[in-house]
Amino acid sequence: MQNFTVGIAQLTRALDPTRPVISNDGWEHTDSDLITLHDYEASGEVFAARYHNGGLQRMLANELPFNCSRLVFADGWEWRGEPVLISEYGGIAFAPREGEVAGSWGYGDRVPDEAAFLARYAAITKAIVELEGCVGFCYTQLTDIQQEVNGLMTIDREFKIDPAKIAPLTAYRSAERA
Repeated sequence: MQNFTVGIAQLTRALDPTRPVISNDGWEHTDSDLITLHDYEASGEVFAARYHNGGLQRMLANELPFNCSRLVFADGWEWRGEPVLISEYGGIAFAPREGEVAGSWGYGDRVPDEAAFLARYAAITKAIVELEGCVGFCYTQLTDIQQEVNGLMTIDREFKIDPAKIAPLTAYRSAERA
């Protein structure tokens, strides 16, 4: 599998050398231009305790797993200074309307209402934004799909929560980091 990801990365660069390549988004990277991590920790405090104060550096050295006991790099690969992003986080299960799919889910415990969603979103996002060495992040996911009710929008692309309430939480300290 590692050889396959390396081959695909090299082929991709040969076809379009202008774009960064990610070998295996989320974990067990091989030949990547960006190091992307998936972590659905529900607690901002737990996330911060794991990543801050040298935690991310230990993860990048493959000394510490970060998500479901996954390592950042596949065997034989190491960090060479590539930019690090949390490319999937959150996944907060929230279905504010009736008619959600039976057996629907998200990551962590389901939140009962908008206030609980915003509190969890704010805590996790703050922990990520304050993380030295992380250059970007992406909430998972934009919309609900099938049984997953962890989107910011329903499957029909209706906002579950007013984006004006999410935007200031996402932009936390952005002016200070610029």
